[in-house]
Amino acid sequence: MHGESAHVNIGVAEVEQIAALGWRGLEEAHLGSWLLRAADGFTGRSNSALVLGDALISDAGWESAGWVSAIEHWYAERGLPPMVQVPLPGGEAVDAVLAAAGWRTHDLVRFLTGDIDEVQKLASAAQSLRSEGPPVSNLLAQGVLHSERSEASAHLDAEPDDAWLAAYHYRGAALPPTARAVLLRAGEATELCFGSIRAAEPDGGGDAVLGVARGAVGQGWLGVTAVTVADQHRRRRYGTWLMSELATWGAQHGARWIYLQVAADNAAALQLYERLGFHHHHDYRYRAGPVPEAPSA
Repeated sequence: MHGESAHVNIGVAEVEQIAALGWRGLEEAHLGSWLLRAADGFTGRSNSALVLGDALISDAGWESAGWVSAIEHWYAERGLPPMVQVPLPGGEAVDAVLAAAGWRTHDLVRFLTGDIDEVQKLASAAQSLRSEGPPVSNLLAQGVLHSERSEASAHLDAEPDDAWLAAYHYRGAALPPTARAVLLRAGEATELCFGSIRAAEPDGGGDAVLGVARGAVGQGWLGVTAVTVADQHRRRRYGTWLMSELATWGAQHGARWIYLQVAADNAAALQLYERLGFHHHHDYRYRAGPVPEAPSA
C-alpha cells in the first residue's frame, strides 16, 4: 500500500477489518476468520457476521450446512435474526450459498475511500463558499472545541452528549437504549470523536444541533459514520462542514486515509462524497436468514 493510490489498492478484506474496529458489536465471536457481532439489533454492522474470504466454504471441514447452521444458532441464542455482511467482490461464493438457502438480500451499501488530505482540502473549499472563516483545526483535547461562524459553530467531543444522541436518527428513528454503548465501543488503539454543528436557539433556551457525525481513527484510517443533518437544515453544507472538521481532526491523529459507507440508493450523498474526493472501493450487502422462533411458554 504505497503512494496516493493506497486507499484504492488496499484489499477488500483488509479495509473491512479496519472498518470493523471502528464500529463494533457489543458482543463478538469468531467463526473461522469470520467475525460474528451482536448489539441488540442496533445497526446492521453491529448485528451481522462479517465475511472475510470464503475460507469456511473451501475448508472441507466446513460444508455450507455446517457454517450456516452455526451462524443461525449463534444469533438465535441472542434472540436476533441471523444476518451476514457479504463484501463484493470477495463474498460471491458465500452469497450464492445463502441465496440457495433462502436468505433474503438486505441493503446494498457502497464502501468509499479517499486520501484524507484531499478530502479535507475539497471539503474546506466547498464549505468556504457558504461562509467565511477557516475550519476548526485544533486538536481534540479536553472539553469542547468550537469555531464561531455566523449563526453556527462546529464542536468536537470525546463522547456524545444527550443533544448529539437526540440528533442522530438511525434510519429516521430515535435511538434505542443500547445505541450509546455501541457508539462508544471501538477497537484497541482506536480514537473516537463526535462532531456536531450547533446554533443558539432564538429563545435563548440552549443550542440546537443542526448536524452530527462520528469519527474513528485506527491503523492510519479515519472512518466517518452516523452522518445526520436535520431535515430543516439540509442543503446548507453542514454535512460538508462536518466532513472538513473530522478530516482535520483525523489527520492530526495520524490518519492518512478515510472511509465511509453509504446506501447504494442514496444518490445525493454519493454525489456529494464524489465531489469531496471519495473513490468507490467496493460494495457489500446483507443476507438475512429466518427470524428465530419465540420460546414456548
